[in-house]
Amino acid sequence: MPVVFSPGEPETRPLDPDAIVYTTGDKIAQILGIAAGEPVLGAANTVSDGFFISGTDFREHGFESGDTILVHSDLDPLGTEFVITAPAVVDVSGTKYVKLPTTSVTHANYTTVANTEIQNKTIFTNGKRRGVTKNIVNDHIRRIQDRIDNMTHNAWRPYLVSAEYINFDTYKPYRRRYYTDYVGTAPLLFRNVQQILRIELWQGDDYREIGSAEARIKFGDVSGLSGKKVFLGLGNGSVATLTAGTGTSNWRGELDANSTAQSFADLVNKEDRVSKVAVEFSPSLTLAGSTSNVAVHNEFLASANADYGTGVVKLTSMRAVKAGEECSIVTDSTDITIEQTTQASTTVVGVVDTDDISVSSTANFTKSGVATDGTKVFRYVSKTDTKFITCTVVSGGSLPSSGTVTQNSFVTDLQGGSSSGDNARLRDWWLDHEMGIIYFNNSYPFFEWNAIKCSYIYGERYLEKAIEEAATKLVASELLMADDRSVLIPEGGQNIDLGSKAQLWRREAMEILARYKEIVVFS
Repeated sequence: MPVVFSPGEPETRPLDPDAIVYTTGDKIAQILGIAAGEPVLGAANTVSDGFFISGTDFREHGFESGDTILVHSDLDPLGTEFVITAPAVVDVSGTKYVKLPTTSVTHANYTTVANTEIQNKTIFTNGKRRGVTKNIVNDHIRRIQDRIDNMTHNAWRPYLVSAEYINFDTYKPYRRRYYTDYVGTAPLLFRNVQQILRIELWQGDDYREIGSAEARIKFGDVSGLSGKKVFLGLGNGSVATLTAGTGTSNWRGELDANSTAQSFADLVNKEDRVSKVAVEFSPSLTLAGSTSNVAVHNEFLASANADYGTGVVKLTSMRAVKAGEECSIVTDSTDITIEQTTQASTTVVGVVDTDDISVSSTANFTKSGVATDGTKVFRYVSKTDTKFITCTVVSGGSLPSSGTVTQNSFVTDLQGGSSSGDNARLRDWWLDHEMGIIYFNNSYPFFEWNAIKCSYIYGERYLEKAIEEAATKLVASELLMADDRSVLIPEGGQNIDLGSKAQLWRREAMEILARYKEIVVFS
């Protein structure tokens, strides 16, 4: 028996399984009537970028990155709220304190003489003095989120469907008729489709990709792959390097071609079951509204499935249809073959202006990407007809000054090629997002069972307040049922005891969710 089952593609699951979406710890604490913890005294005079507390207060009360703190003093009696970045132990005048870093602090208002006090506004924390910690509450929330999704057959957070096989039959002769402008349709298993990632059409001997831009990586002799690399160009001058090795940020290539392909796909997808970590692009890229750097798993989807052959990885861009054709891929190994791409080649004239490469022609190369001469790999930010502009060595020591450079760019197999085909009504295909139905026109699969293989992201884009209420009440009832009286949830003199309240909240939540269950009606 294998130690790890390798199905080739990830299972259907939330795009971010650990994300807290449907409710928060503070909302659960409010319904339970639990207040925030007591404030603690500032341990030293505040500086312009943070506050100081003692190690004891840090352990007992808990302060984490992202928590909001209320800081008040004699000079600021109403207090001001700040958001903590990563806490750290620092030395202040020979004494070790925990610094709570923030920004834009008027430090003269918060001194020890002015009786500065700091209160964590986050109610459930990971401090040591409470029985129910923030981690415990978040674990309950994650379980309830999954339960709600399973009960309703819907989701209010993004879900990834990596491989859904669909039969194709027009139920009529092949031609468009009155009231229809399509050859056939493919209803997906889930509605509320946010984005189509892949549409693979069976053509009798292979799958044709019309939903995204793809490249296929084929591993041959794996005996010499140690330290070998695959380079992915994002289309803006940034490059990610995927290196063969044994770490969690590497793909392993010492067993056989199939195992190597699966390991490579696991690294691209940042597969949790084998503890892979994110591989970021360099130079780093951060999208608007986010503080995290874009990594490979945010931009690409990989599959090492038997549908494509032994030791083959299908790699697709997560950008819509033709947008992914600006991505490029090269390798420094002769035992790795890159297929089903647009292959470009040109002759190097020489290096000019220190970081530009003059070539015979840049036709068929992406506007920005990664290229190689077989031993040296470089990235470029832009190009002219005969020059790669602002080049930087990624591997190999120096920019190539002679010889031939090549590049593989991702490609979409639309009808008539990318210059003619498109994702639009009356073109190759179009999508009813709400109903989750794909309509085919110029491109369509064979009339066979399992002729369509689709990958997509689905889920409601708006979290309804009713779903938030149901999740909050279900988590609160679980906390009450699991209460070992180490939590600060006293019964007091209330009219409803805790056990009855837990059952009441559970019943109310179920009544809410009953209205959101997805059903299929056949008539």
